[in-house]
Amino acid sequence: MTDPRKYLIRMSAFLLIVLIVLGLLYQPLKLAFMGNPVLNSLIIAVGLVGIIYIILQVLRLVPEVKWLSQIQRTRTLDPRAAKPRLLATVNVMLADARSDSRLSAMSLRSVLDGVAARLDEGREISRYMIGLLVFLGLLGTFWGLLQTIGAVGNVVGGLDLVGSDFETMMSQLRNGLDAPLSGMATAFSSSLFGLGGSLILGFLDLQLGQAIGRFFNEVEDWLSAFAKYNDTSAASTGSTSALAEGLSEEGARALISLAKAIESAEADRGQMIEQITAMNQNMHQLGELLADDRRLRDQLAELSAQIGDLASYMAHNRAESHNDLKAEIRALSSAVTKSLSGKATPELTAKKDG
Repeated sequence: MTDPRKYLIRMSAFLLIVLIVLGLLYQPLKLAFMGNPVLNSLIIAVGLVGIIYIILQVLRLVPEVKWLSQIQRTRTLDPRAAKPRLLATVNVMLADARSDSRLSAMSLRSVLDGVAARLDEGREISRYMIGLLVFLGLLGTFWGLLQTIGAVGNVVGGLDLVGSDFETMMSQLRNGLDAPLSGMATAFSSSLFGLGGSLILGFLDLQLGQAIGRFFNEVEDWLSAFAKYNDTSAASTGSTSALAEGLSEEGARALISLAKAIESAEADRGQMIEQITAMNQNMHQLGELLADDRRLRDQLAELSAQIGDLASYMAHNRAESHNDLKAEIRALSSAVTKSLSGKATPELTAKKDG
């Protein structure tokens, strides 16, 4: 940050030059001052007040520059430090914990407008004092002209052109011209001091304007780092910014928040649609599995019935086989018995014959 006190050095050098010139022209200025001491004293007093006021306006920038330099150096806001006056809007912005780390273009413009308004308030009084000096000089000029015209009329009306000789008339005219000359002295002396004072205050106000302009430009450059010129995506910037131009800052922020909420809702809705689609696919697959399971159960029931029939058939066949086997064994036993009985009979017959 540029130190505003360097402009005080320029002002001091200019005032020193003015004092030197006034010292060199002291005697003529003293005679001019005596033309109307009251009005000229008022003009000089207004000029001195204007000089002091402009110097105070430059000195008012010094604590603001120190505060901003400390913020830039430490990057933190000290709540115990004295709050600035010219940068009150910047202090509010930095102290607001709810604000974003970046500002929209409208917010930046609002903050800078607040700073510019406070800076222009001080210059309005200095400009008024410059105009006041010119006005007092013109007021003295017209006042002196009125005195001159009235005095000339009195002189012309008081001349005795009938009974006086030429020398007496010229003596009356010379004595009567003292009042018009006094009025002319009032007119020109007040114009001299008024225009001279406005010239001095004009240069000092020029230096004040340069100091204020440099200070404002540096504040604007620093705040530009906090600015964000696109609050939404590139697709929605055109429509949103065009609509937000006619809104207040709060309305623009609300509109941008609403746009972001709508975009988030659209994204969530897309995700929900994808999830519902995936769920439908899973339900379809589950239905197919349930259908397969139903068919499998039917096949298992049919297979169980067939196994039951097969078991019954096998039991029946086993019973028939068992009965057949028993019959065969019985028949075989009968045959064996008969065979054994046939062999025993001849042997018994032979024994009986012997």
